[in-house]
Amino acid sequence: MRQPPHGMPFFKGGEDRERATRAERSLAEISVTVWLTPENASFSMQNGLLYLTLNGEKQRVTLFRQFPFDLLWEYISVLNEDEYELGIVRDLSIFDEESRALLERELQKRYYTVAVKKILSVKERFGFSYWRVEGDEGEWSFTLRDTLKSISCVNGSRVFFTDVNGNRFEIPDVAALDSKSRKSLELYL
Repeated sequence: MRQPPHGMPFFKGGEDRERATRAERSLAEISVTVWLTPENASFSMQNGLLYLTLNGEKQRVTLFRQFPFDLLWEYISVLNEDEYELGIVRDLSIFDEESRALLERELQKRYYTVAVKKILSVKERFGFSYWRVEGDEGEWSFTLRDTLKSISCVNGSRVFFTDVNGNRFEIPDVAALDSKSRKSLELYL
């Protein structure tokens, strides 16, 4: 069987050139980054939903952090309702105070994370783990499916959990936990 040259698509028959051209064109279209700045974009709220006006066209949008653990207010991807990226905000600080506050509020809602101070108990049953923790705002219970995949360790000291409902929990510093909590956590790191 023939192998395509490194990095080149392999197509059978006479449609090779047409498919390759279409693939190159599609790649070129999706690889264009639109940087959103106060000069070309403005954000507003309407009925509790975020809207972007870009080049005179107003669309409902959602925000996503490209680097959710490290850069909280930089490299923010702005997607329309079809999850097509309209552009990227390189840094929220370039926008006026009102717009910046609006965008920060939306990101805080999307990425709301409970800070865990203590692990009270962990039980496992049938591939799920059931956690009871103490956080900033009191006691919380959550369930993890496939526990090892639901826990992320960042920079060796921060731990993030994503439960079965998509809720986020964070241990900002594992070393700050009491010894019982650290022992409970060590089984999963």
